[in-house]
This record gives sequence, C-alpha cells and structure tokens, in this order.
Amino acid sequence: MPEISNGENLYREIVTSMREGVMVIGLNGRITLLNPAAERILDLTQEDVGSSYGSIFMEREGTDDFNEVILDTIREKGKVTNMAVDYRFGGKTKNLSLTTSYIHTGGVKSVVVVLSDMTELMELRDAQIALDKIKKLNVEYEKAKNEAIMANEAKSLFLSNMSHEIRTPINAVLGMNEMILRECTDEQLLTYAENIRSSGKTLLFLINDILDMSKIESGKMEIIRVEYEPAVLLMDLWNVIFLRAQEKDLSVRFSLDETLPKKLYGDDVRIKQIVTNLLTNAVKYTPSGGIEMHTAYVRHGEDQISLVISVKDTGMGIKKEDMGRLFESFQRLDEKKNRNIEGTGLGMNITMSLLGLMDGDMKVESEYGVGSTFTVTIPQRIVCDEPTGDFESIRSRHEKSRTGRTKSFTAPDAKVLVVDDNAMNLTVFRSLLKRTKMQIVTADSGRECLELARRERFHIIFMDHMMPDMDGIETLHRLREIRECPNEDTPVIALTANALAGVREEYLREGFADYLTKPIDSELLEQAIVDFLPEDLVGWQTEEERKEEAADKETAAGFAEFAQYGISIENGLRRAKGDRETYDDLVDMFLREYDKREMMKRFADERNMKDYAIRVHALKGNARTLGADRLADIAFEHEKKSKAGDAAYVEAHWDELAAVWEQTQEGFLRFRGADSGKYAAVQSADGEALALTRDDLERVAALLDDFETDRAIEQLKEWIACPLEAGMYETVRNTLIALEDEFDEDKAIALLRENGGSLDGTDK
Repeated sequence: MPEISNGENLYREIVTSMREGVMVIGLNGRITLLNPAAERILDLTQEDVGSSYGSIFMEREGTDDFNEVILDTIREKGKVTNMAVDYRFGGKTKNLSLTTSYIHTGGVKSVVVVLSDMTELMELRDAQIALDKIKKLNVEYEKAKNEAIMANEAKSLFLSNMSHEIRTPINAVLGMNEMILRECTDEQLLTYAENIRSSGKTLLFLINDILDMSKIESGKMEIIRVEYEPAVLLMDLWNVIFLRAQEKDLSVRFSLDETLPKKLYGDDVRIKQIVTNLLTNAVKYTPSGGIEMHTAYVRHGEDQISLVISVKDTGMGIKKEDMGRLFESFQRLDEKKNRNIEGTGLGMNITMSLLGLMDGDMKVESEYGVGSTFTVTIPQRIVCDEPTGDFESIRSRHEKSRTGRTKSFTAPDAKVLVVDDNAMNLTVFRSLLKRTKMQIVTADSGRECLELARRERFHIIFMDHMMPDMDGIETLHRLREIRECPNEDTPVIALTANALAGVREEYLREGFADYLTKPIDSELLEQAIVDFLPEDLVGWQTEEERKEEAADKETAAGFAEFAQYGISIENGLRRAKGDRETYDDLVDMFLREYDKREMMKRFADERNMKDYAIRVHALKGNARTLGADRLADIAFEHEKKSKAGDAAYVEAHWDELAAVWEQTQEGFLRFRGADSGKYAAVQSADGEALALTRDDLERVAALLDDFETDRAIEQLKEWIACPLEAGMYETVRNTLIALEDEFDEDKAIALLRENGGSLDGTDK
C-alpha cells in the first residue's frame, strides 16, 4: 500500500502543478478535485470541492454552453476534445478549450475535465486578423491614393492646357476689341464693344482662377517681389471696383493711412489679385448699401511693415456653420440663394493660398444678414518712407490727370508768375507750359516776387512754399498787405512736396487758392490753369495740334536701358511734356550742378544740418523732375534726417548718397553723349553689349510653355533695359510686342526659338 500512497501523492503533485485546469467530477455530480489552475480559470476555491456541480454552475449566467458539455459527459452522452467554449462570469468572458474523459479509481468512475484558458491567445489572433486587415486596407489606400494623385495631376494638366488654350484667343479678342474702342466712332458699335470687353474680362477672370488653382496645386505658383507704389495699386483697385459697384447702385469708400510709405517691396500683382477678389465678392454678395476699404500698416523696425487691408460690406453675411467651408475649392455658400451670382468658387481658396505664399493671413468677421469684414495682413519692405498721402487727394489727382489728358489749350494773352528758388524748377515750369503760349515770368525769391507783383498784373501766381529767407506763406501774407497792388485778387497757388491729408485745407486757410505737389504733373498744372484763368483767355487746341503733340510723345520711347542707372527718361520727358529739347537742357543743368556735392559734403562734415537740408531738398526735387527716382528717394531720406538734426545719419549714409549721385551723373552723361536715334543699341561703358545665349532665350520660351507669362515679360524687360546688340534688341522688343500688344504667346515662343536657333550657328 505504501507504493499506492506514494503514487497518489505523485499524481496530486503533478495535477497541482499543471498550467491547465483540472476538475474531477463524480458521476453523482459532486466535485472531487480542483487544481489551482482550475480555481483561477473557473473562479472557484477548495471550499467548493465536495459541492454539487449543479449547485455551483447551474445558477451562473453565461455558462450554459460550458455546463452542457460537462453534463453530457457526466451522463455519458459523449466526450469532447479541445472544444472551444465561452465562459462568462463576473462581467468577464473567457475563451476556454475543454477536453473531457473518464477515469476509474477504486472501482469508482469519474469525469476528468481539462481546461485551457485561450483568452489571450484568441485576443492575439483577433489582433493579428485586424492587423492583416489593416495591412490590406493600407495597400488598398496607397493604391487609391496613387490613383487619386495621378487623377489630380491629370486634372491639373488638363485645366492648365484648356485654360491656356481658351485664354489665348480670349486675349486676342480683347486686344482687337480694344482697338475698336480706341479707333471706332460709331456709338452703337462702341456699345457692343464695351459689352464684349466686360463679358470677355469676366470670362478671363474665371479662366485665370482655374489656371491659378492648377498652378498652386502643382507647386508652380511663385511670388515675384518688386518695388511698387501703394497709391498706384489703390487706384487700380478703385478702377476695378467702382463701375461694378455703380451698376448695383452701391456706395464705395476707400480710406488710407496717410503716412503709409510711398514705395514698398512686394508682389503687388498678387496683392491686387487678393484684394480684387475680396472687393468683387463684396459687390457680388451685397444687394444694397455699400463697400468700404481701408488701408493701413503696422511698422516692424526701420524698413519692415505689415500692410493691412480690410474690406467691409453691408451684404448677406455668412452663417457660422458655413465659416469652415469658406476657403474650400469650388464651394458656393448659400447655393440656392446665390445661384445667379457668377464665379468659380475658387476665389477664396486661391486668396488663402497666395497669402500663405507671402507669409500673410486673413481675419473674417461676419454677421448673417448684416455684412462681413475681411482683413488681410501681408509683410512688406519699405523702399521709400515718404508718405503716400490721403486717398481722396490721390484720386483727385488721378481724375484731374485723366481729364487733363483729353484737353489741350492755348492762352497767349494770359500772364503768370512763377516763384521758386530752384532754377531747374523754373525751367521745368516754363517747358510744361510752352505749348500754351502763355506769358511766363519767373522770380527766384519772395522779395523778387513782391517787387514784380507791385509793377505787373498777373492772372495767376504759382508760389513755392520752401524758400530761404522768406518762404511762400510769408510772401503771400506780405503780398496781400500791399496797398493798391495790381495783384490784389490774383489767385496764388502753392507749390509743395507735401501731399498729406489736410494740407489743402491748411493752404486755403493761409490764403492760397489751391496747391500742386512736386514734381509738377503737366496735366494737373494745365487743369489748375484752366480752373483759375478767365474763360475768355483760353482757346482749345485743334485736332491737328493734338496729333502733333502725340507724335512728340512717341519720341520719348526707347530709353529703357537707362533704368540701370536708376533713371526713367520716360518719366522725366513726361514731366517736360515730351519736349526733348527742354529735357536736354534740364539734364545739362543737373550735370553742371554736380560740383555742389563738395559743398554738401562740407555741410555734412561741419554738421550744418540747416544748409544741408536746403541743398539736399533741391537735389531731391531736381532728381525727381528728371526721373532719377533712385537718387530722389535717398535724398528724401537725407532731407528728413537733416531737418530733424540727425547729423549722425547723414554722416553714416553720405557714401551711399554720393555713390548713387555719381551713378546718376554717369547715366545722364551717357544720355547726353549718345546719338538720340540709336538708343536701342547703345554699348556699355567698356564697349560690350549684353550677350544673350540660345539657352537664355529657351529659358523664357519654357516659361511661356508653362504659362508663366508675367515672369517671361519681366525677364524680357530686364534684358531690354540693358545694352543689347541691335539684332538681339529687335528679337526682345518684337517678343514683348507679341505678348503685350498682340496677346499672341505662340508667336512669342516662335520668335524666341527661331532666333535662339540662329545663335552659335545652330538650329533649335
């Protein structure tokens, strides 16, 4: 018997140490053995040994399948091997594997149940199945993504090609239609042509939206930064939106921070595109009321600002739930309500993309049914810190200039007095009014003005403000104090470089009739004379005389190469009213005054800022009059600093001023020394012209192939501003004509490649 006892002990030890659960049940249904693994799996204890199987398990919910297998074995209905059964107890479900069999001990038959907890294994299996599914889905996703990318690229390519194919004939149509508008005199045909222009531009806007979107999606959209004047940008925006708003009987108001710097560095084309989209949307979605646009800025350091432009309307507004869809492609908010409003639904998406490319952002405030305000902020660099002035003054000058261009007059019996201490300004004034045949008398000081005013009667007196000894305001006050003066009621118009808001009111309070800003604009000057001269002294110019004047202006072309010296001969000639002889005389005067540089240097070294300010003020005015804007901008900075007594700035930046002055001097020397009929092929100082290669021309042709017309034109203009060989000059000029006048990109590409093929004796 000891052997049997030892065998039982060994048996119990083996069963106890097993990882599988072992439960032994007599055929009478009582539990006779539970090993530790069975206790853990079934949530039992050794106290349950001897208990009835039914009393323990039959009351447990979630164990029906488990019980059925065990009871069938006890009743000898059949055994099972590795049968999967779910066992739920205490809110948990276990996945069990059951094996049942019979044993005979001491003549007694019992059921042995072996249990394996497969829960973790099943979880791993399920996880693997899920992982396999995820892998399969990822493969399908990658395939779908690649197909979507290919489809999107195909779509972008299609849109680009189709937009280009449509845009080319539309540009031609608009170009030819513009010639009808310029040359046709039939009122009915002009009405048709105006409708063609309006509809054609609308179509072109839609096509350009699609083309821009395809460029953005393909990563080909680039920001091209240049120097520009915000005043010009704002007038362009005004012209774009004013007539559209007028057609809907909407009011339009533009306002401007008058201290906004006069010249900035940024992509004015894209800024205009962004704001134009905001303005046109404001008009489209505003049934009544009006639109306001305000331009301001935030300064960051000496030469950096954030340009801030806000557009406010009294339109439909945007629902809060629609805000998230505002910048999505091809989205039209309130589609049913706005179904008759034209557009692609791409505008805001393009706007946000362009802002992103320029490191800008946009803020939107809107109340549904009341209106919206869109505010864009775009970083820009300051080029010239001279203030732009208020918008109404800018618009007024623009309107007067536009009106003046349609009029031309003579007034041989009219007599005017011009007072200015700058000899060049007096010469300019005479030249601007030469064709009017007016009698022009000049004075170079306030005292001389008073002496002349006592003796002679003038119809108008033009008075410079900033003069030494006696300035323009003091001179006017003394003039009004003279008794029995023949000019007691003569209108006096101030001449000033100050264009800020409120300036006109200040001059009116001092007794001036009006004011003109420097450099003098010939059209505005003529308009002022017409406004103040008695009507019986003014005779309007004949059509033949107008044609002669237009022919004179045509001679002002062909001076682009002097841009490398910071000189715009065209601007200078325009201020001389196209009179080449007068302009040459002014240039000669400027060249002769170069020796004043030593005097200015002495004032700077002596820290004599008062005299330095007067001299640099004259330099700025002379340079601006001649179109030497680069020198004028730098001189203006010196003028501001010297007036503020900042001798340290003048000393630190003198070399810069001197270098630009010298460069300007060199440019004017070349201008006066060259044959006026051969500016197209002027050689550089060392006798060599810019040599363009076949690859250079091919690069521009490739830009046109990629629909980058603006960049191609910019490159061509850079080349034509340099000395070129005569043959290459013709190629570049003809290509520009094909693009800008004929709207024929295919012709431009052909010109570039044909002439590129002739270089180096090769064919392209």
